[in-house]
Amino acid sequence: MSIGALAAVGSVIPLARAAAAEPVRVTVLETSDVHGRVLPWDYARARAEDVGLGRIASRVAAIRQENPNVLLLDGGDTIQGTPVEYLQARRPPAGPDPMAAVMSAMRYDAMAVGNHEFNYGLAVLRKAEKESAFPWLSANTRNAADGKAAFQEFLVREVGGARACVLGLTTPNIPNWEPEANRPGLVWEDPVQTARRLVPILRGEKKCDLLVALFHSGLEVDLASGQPDGTDAENRVVALAKGVPGIDLILTGHSHRRIPLTRIEGVPVIQPGRYGEVLARVDVVLDRKDGRLVVTSVTGDLVPSDASVPVDPGIAKLAGPSHERAVAYMDETVVEASAAFPAERARLEDTPLLDLINETQREASGADLSLTSLLPGGRYPGLPAGAVRVRDLYGLYPYENQLVVVEVDGARLKGILERTAEFFGAATWDAEARRLVLTQNEKMVPYNFDALQGASYRIDPTAPPGSRIKDLTFKGRPVRPDDRFTLAVNAYRAQGAGGYTALKGSKVLRVYPTEIREILIERLREKKRIDPVVDRNWVVAPDDVWAPETPRR
Repeated sequence: MSIGALAAVGSVIPLARAAAAEPVRVTVLETSDVHGRVLPWDYARARAEDVGLGRIASRVAAIRQENPNVLLLDGGDTIQGTPVEYLQARRPPAGPDPMAAVMSAMRYDAMAVGNHEFNYGLAVLRKAEKESAFPWLSANTRNAADGKAAFQEFLVREVGGARACVLGLTTPNIPNWEPEANRPGLVWEDPVQTARRLVPILRGEKKCDLLVALFHSGLEVDLASGQPDGTDAENRVVALAKGVPGIDLILTGHSHRRIPLTRIEGVPVIQPGRYGEVLARVDVVLDRKDGRLVVTSVTGDLVPSDASVPVDPGIAKLAGPSHERAVAYMDETVVEASAAFPAERARLEDTPLLDLINETQREASGADLSLTSLLPGGRYPGLPAGAVRVRDLYGLYPYENQLVVVEVDGARLKGILERTAEFFGAATWDAEARRLVLTQNEKMVPYNFDALQGASYRIDPTAPPGSRIKDLTFKGRPVRPDDRFTLAVNAYRAQGAGGYTALKGSKVLRVYPTEIREILIERLREKKRIDPVVDRNWVVAPDDVWAPETPRR
């Protein structure tokens, strides 16, 4: 895929300067994927963290002193991701959504709608939208019944004498992640198609001097090589830059990357990571040429929210009650564990940790089988011995996934497990250490390795992908292609997400409104004590055979 000149250029993208008097300087600021973080605190680990809108607010206030011509924008995934927002959605106190209140106090101009805005359903989304003093933009989210826009499509605002327009767009892949109950009556148009329709209107009828695309989506190519990375179902920024002329700046999100100001197909692009860890700042100069304002310079940088930045006291006061409520909730003891539930080998062998989740899902649903994954990234330690608190279970299950029961036949079940087995790359035998040495498939995200409970099987990592699942049995009998099973799985995976195409289109039998993490918390509270138990229903082991010369007696 040729994307023209694609190169990170540090913090500056100079454009050809037009000689003119009285230039207009507009500072565009963006956060994205804040996921409910206001104060610099990691709720799962109960420790300080260099994140949050509290520090961003201090940055914004200083920048407004420097230049009053500011557009403050957010790229979406805002009202989900911390216990603050979970409690707001599921146990709502009086008052507005905390993120809506904070962002309104910071005088945001607009926010793009992200995919995680739908995690708690449309009622929660619409409430937070209504409580926001700024518009939620998503021009490509449409009502299925009449094709009309489900959200405001764009914002037109005078900034320092320039007519600035912000076009809001959302990743179109939401139907592949989110159950229909959370997004009833909505469809997603290809964002490039949407922009092709609206950019000429914004440039013509709306007379935009500065046109910004605020896009909850990431790059679908590798920045270093420019080659496609296979994520174009959800990430469409390069396609937008390449296929829609007339955009001056693309503010991106969704993929949680820090991307400094970069030119893609000649269009400046920037992305501010996640959680408010940095603020994207872009300074745009518009000069007068032939009686109109024209963008002549774009410079930018990613400004960190480290400890050198104080938390804005007004924002801290506003966020205080919801923060304290969340801290107290996370510190509640749920159950006592007789020993630790380590996670280190959860993708190499059956473990008590994943069995705990799978058995909880089976108990809650009555399903024959259950499928789950080790979701935390990095060196996650697992659950501790002794008191297991709510925050420990947040660490184990960080996502707002609902429980779904689907019907699968034996052929689909094998296909699901074959996808899991793709997680393993090379497999070699270390004769000296007498062990099998495995490498990870770099193209597969670790949380897409799922473990099945309720059936027994063996993974042969030395076999070709698609032929790695061996000895698949249910209650001691080999699984036949036409056997039927009920399978408990999270809603994300039930949509076929993560490459689990064998699950896509499965018959949905039941959808539980309660998140899996909350089901886990409730069930463990009832148990009061848990022991690390594992049934070893699956193993990683290559085929073995007798050598031809082996004597038999």
